[in-house]
Amino acid sequence: MKLLEIPPKLLLIQFLDDYANYQKIDKAKASVLINETIKYYKSGSDGRDQLVHLQYMENKWYDALNKDTIDYSVYDDDYYFTDLWSCWIIYSRDYLRNITKTNSLNEKTSILNLLSDINSVIDLGCGISYTTATLKQIFSRANVFGTNIVDTKQYAFCKFMSKKYDFNVIPDISYCSNTNIDLVFASEYFEHIERPLEHLQDVINKLHPKYFLIANAFNTRSIGHFYNYKHYGGIIRQENISKLFNKLLVRNKYRKIKTKLWNNKPNLWQKT
Repeated sequence: MKLLEIPPKLLLIQFLDDYANYQKIDKAKASVLINETIKYYKSGSDGRDQLVHLQYMENKWYDALNKDTIDYSVYDDDYYFTDLWSCWIIYSRDYLRNITKTNSLNEKTSILNLLSDINSVIDLGCGISYTTATLKQIFSRANVFGTNIVDTKQYAFCKFMSKKYDFNVIPDISYCSNTNIDLVFASEYFEHIERPLEHLQDVINKLHPKYFLIANAFNTRSIGHFYNYKHYGGIIRQENISKLFNKLLVRNKYRKIKTKLWNNKPNLWQKT
């Protein structure tokens, strides 16, 4: 059965069983944290005191930013993967389901019709790789990559997923920089990069993608998001980064395609 067709509760059981083979975890605790995190992301700010463990990680991250330091150790927490799972279920899964709908581009056409020439895909910051695996199922004839940092706790699990679903997990984009990539998928990714504009330019220069599917959340509070972003010698405030990000894509001759997706998200950009 395709991953998008499996009910989330059943998929979670399968995921926790598989993940426990690679990291020592308490599956009951993980389930509680995932349920709390999903509630957290779906609630208003007044409901965001429900978290226990992940709230600690978020506070730790922002406390460091308030002291002008970056505490990347939050990514090394034993249960950080529960945040990755929650983001997959709430955001990436819905994005992928929506682009496959028959009327996602316009009333009569799917976005997949526009993307019919895709032979290579990269999922930036693939997390626990369910998004990457789903992209492989959607673009079954394509060569699919997912990037993940080698020394993270989830990397071994990503290698397992890559063998199970026939994609490639790599440490960063330089590992496929000699291969033109047709589609770059980035869900809740660039807001975790301190220099997102420079990184975006690097992706364009090295991969020369035909299309981007991007869902940024620069103006939200979450583990790993920044208040301010850097660009060469300057500082860009959080509320200004989205506009500059889009301008950079336009400057590199990409145009945003209007779709029927809610809030036009993920944004679909095509090379002109």
